[in-house]
Amino acid sequence: MSPITPGLILQWFIKDIKKIILFSVLFAAISVVYALSLPNTYSSSGKVASNLSGSKSMGGALSSLGGLASLAGVSLGGDGLSPEVLKEMLNSTSFLTSFIKTYQLEKEVMAAESYDPVTDKFTYDEKVYDIKSGQWVREYKFPQSLVPDGTELVEKFKESFRTDYDRKTKLISLSYTSLSPEFSEKVLKDLIFHFNNYLRKSDAEDSASNIKYLKEQLAKSSYREVKVALQQIMEEQYKKLALAETREQYALRVIESPMMAAKKSGPKRAFICIAITLFGTLFSILILWSIRIFRL
Repeated sequence: MSPITPGLILQWFIKDIKKIILFSVLFAAISVVYALSLPNTYSSSGKVASNLSGSKSMGGALSSLGGLASLAGVSLGGDGLSPEVLKEMLNSTSFLTSFIKTYQLEKEVMAAESYDPVTDKFTYDEKVYDIKSGQWVREYKFPQSLVPDGTELVEKFKESFRTDYDRKTKLISLSYTSLSPEFSEKVLKDLIFHFNNYLRKSDAEDSASNIKYLKEQLAKSSYREVKVALQQIMEEQYKKLALAETREQYALRVIESPMMAAKKSGPKRAFICIAITLFGTLFSILILWSIRIFRL
């Protein structure tokens, strides 16, 4: 086998230049067709802050009563929820499943194929969802089912949904990308609204349950000191219940409201064309030179 020198490689390049150019043009054409076939996508973004982590008066009271509450079998919830915890809750399967099903986004999440801005309607993949009959017709494998379950819906939703937390500003950034700028904006606004209601309902139910339990214990107790302690704990639970029922932005305070995108966020067609063309050119050179090396 002859040694491969820079001069030999240069000779191969000169001999194969026409073939390399031909392959480059072919891959460039393929990249243009592929890039043009991709639908435009639009992103909406917003910023929120935790509305449950800055209550000093209630936080102090809850801390001082924490020991007594534990003995009574009641959870006071500490000083609130940090932004990091809220971010994780926003990404939780339980919350996102509740959100998707409450707003009936299943077919948009799983089957949306294109969007017509004139009619303001989505077109759905007929192999996944039959819009005429309103039935799922997709192929699936065990343990999946014909109708997508919560885990599958959330997994697909997260491909378009993003949350980031800035430790300096303590703000949570949210973004959602879809085929429609209006839909992306609506999803984010609805998600923030639903999350506030989701936590408000959960905390209100917890407080109501705790109050009921504390009343029962108060009626049973005959010791004055215990009654005073139980009444203090009950007072904090009433405060939490009142807060849940009256504060509109219960868990998340909107800092920057989601806005409708003024321009598309993707696809990056120029980048796609350059990447595919470059890959095709390098791939063709690799194949041509591999053949020549094999023949040495």
